Amino acid sequence: MNRSFVIDVLKLLAAQLIVLHHLACYGPMADAVRSAWPSWVEYLTLDARLAVQIFLVIGGYLAAQSIMGRRGQHTPFTLIQRRYWRLMPGFVLALCWVTSLVWVLRPLISGDWLVEAPTLHAALAHLTLLQSVLDVPALSLGVWYVAADFQLYVLLVLLAHWLKSDRALSLGVAALCVASMWCFNRLASLDNWAIYFFGAYGLGVLAAWARRSSFDQLVLGAVLLLGEESLWFEPRIRLALALLTCLVLAYVSIHKPRLDRIPLGRVSTLWVDSAYAMFLTHFGMIVAFNAAWEQGPWTSPMAALWLSGLAWLASMATGVAFHVWVEKPITAWVNQTRPTWQAHSLHTALRSVCATVVSGLAAWAPDRSSRTKF
Repeated sequence: MNRSFVIDVLKLLAAQLIVLHHLACYGPMADAVRSAWPSWVEYLTLDARLAVQIFLVIGGYLAAQSIMGRRGQHTPFTLIQRRYWRLMPGFVLALCWVTSLVWVLRPLISGDWLVEAPTLHAALAHLTLLQSVLDVPALSLGVWYVAADFQLYVLLVLLAHWLKSDRALSLGVAALCVASMWCFNRLASLDNWAIYFFGAYGLGVLAAWARRSSFDQLVLGAVLLLGEESLWFEPRIRLALALLTCLVLAYVSIHKPRLDRIPLGRVSTLWVDSAYAMFLTHFGMIVAFNAAWEQGPWTSPMAALWLSGLAWLASMATGVAFHVWVEKPITAWVNQTRPTWQAHSLHTALRSVCATVVSGLAAWAPDRSSRTKF
């Protein structure tokens, strides 16, 4: 899949806005900055988080390209487990990094804004990406998005499996997208479920497929029109941003403008590729710099602003380091060693896993004959 300059730029800007949003929301350092520049902090607190909509549309766009390229070649189970193993290595290691920093620095920080200490229940909920559904407190910022992205991908894979023809699939995605925009996205109680976010995600899917035929372009146009109409009933900035992002991606998908083929430099490409790693790890830097603020001699809002800027740069540097030295190697290792399970061999795979666990426990258990009786 060729790189897209427009998508890379959107991902880079959205990732930075999310980090700035969290810097403005959490910790005493943010409170100090707010005391001097309340309007700017209010903007970052209330509006910068809307950048998630850009990620959702782009996520649907990229997933649509991936699924259509593999449709009929792999079972839904294979695609889903590949997605899971694509997300989880970096996700788990980032959680270990963040929770370790919080554990070490918790005595140095006041307030109740820190995430809770991990428990076995919380760890299992995060490993299954069900922490939001089970109402388990998150172990880091942004983990809800990883769970939502996985749910959305699973839903799209299942739709692609059930709706065999391309036209039926486009209409199915369009119907679910419109239902989300008109109904499900208006119910805050559903914000832990994929159906709540499918309006934005489905727009990205339809934008990717718009280049296939005039029928797909007609479907996308109808969905965009219905999405615009839904804003009259309940104005939502998040939906308006998703519609705008969809228009941009649809134009890129259909017309292939020269702008979209501009190559990024090595540094910019590295920033874009490490956006997911930065998204997962940046809360650790927020905790570390807030600890430094509380323990240091600084008191002025300007000092807090400078430290916030350093925390932002440190978050980018940590994301790059995590991507290069942790995420890429562990993902390559997982891709080389994980079994390629098929749906019909799930039973065999589970039996193999159980046998491995049992044999491991047997090898770990001490020899009974060597025990000393007291």
